[in-house]
Amino acid sequence: KELLIDFREIIGEHSGVNLAEAVWHTLEPYGLKSQVMAIVCDNASKSDTLLQALREKCADEEINFSTKHSHIHCLPHIVHLA
Repeated sequence: KELLIDFREIIGEHSGVNLAEAVWHTLEPYGLKSQVMAIVCDNASKSDTLLQALREKCADEEINFSTKHSHIHCLPHIVHLA
């Protein structure tokens, strides 16, 4: 079963840091901050920045989050770029 928990307008630049803020503010009300196992992203550099910013937020709250193990690259983006 799938459930959309948020659809949020990004105010300002669509940078990795701003995207991380949006993700964090979506996870907070549902108590999901420590439940994230992976994030599916394209190969844009802002995706790396997003994951790094999330790792820092998790570290501030002593939540284990690895950017290396939590980044899943979107296969259709990879195939399309190849």
